[in-house]
Amino acid sequence: MALTTDDTTEILQLYSRYNTAIDTGDGKAFGGCFVPEGVFDPGNGLLEGHEAIAEFGTQTHKAMPLMRHDATNIVVDGDAEAATGSAFLIGYLAGPEYKVIVTGRYRDTLTRTGGGWRFVERIFSADQ
Repeated sequence: MALTTDDTTEILQLYSRYNTAIDTGDGKAFGGCFVPEGVFDPGNGLLEGHEAIAEFGTQTHKAMPLMRHDATNIVVDGDAEAATGSAFLIGYLAGPEYKVIVTGRYRDTLTRTGGGWRFVERIFSADQ
């Protein structure tokens, strides 16, 4: 069975919660976007599990508190239990010294859990 409209909406909300969590330094919420054994590659090596992923979210915000992540052109496909997704990222510093820091693409594997849709694996590839 293909993804329902409700599934797609929930996955889109996951993408938004992920960006909001890292942009506000909420490491717990950032890690919670993944399954407990989730894998995230931000482009410089694999992070595995909630603790490592949460710490990355917290530390990224501490290092760049005005960093913002905008995901565009989100595409998801799958069924009632598993999905793949992709999104383009524009990462920039907000404020008076606005500057684009990074652009690239996420490639994602997602699964439905008892708590909703979560990332199993999220791989980021920068354009530069």
